[in-house]
Amino acid sequence: MIVAEDDNGTPKQPVAFLSEGGQGVNYHRNVWHGVLTPLNNASKFLIVDRIGEGNNLEEHFFDEPYLVTI
Repeated sequence: MIVAEDDNGTPKQPVAFLSEGGQGVNYHRNVWHGVLTPLNNASKFLIVDRIGEGNNLEEHFFDEPYLVTI
């Protein structure tokens, strides 16, 4: 999982964590997060999202790419 603190509408430097199968994850409001991506085998994810009006997706593209390794 990749997350980043918010800095007035822009993500700060990302931080990556490994998760285990069957683990639940809850993001706090205003925490940027990357898409869930399996590293080895195909995986299934269950995502529970909010309901309501307004934008539910905001993308940010960093000037320089980050490489996530294990």
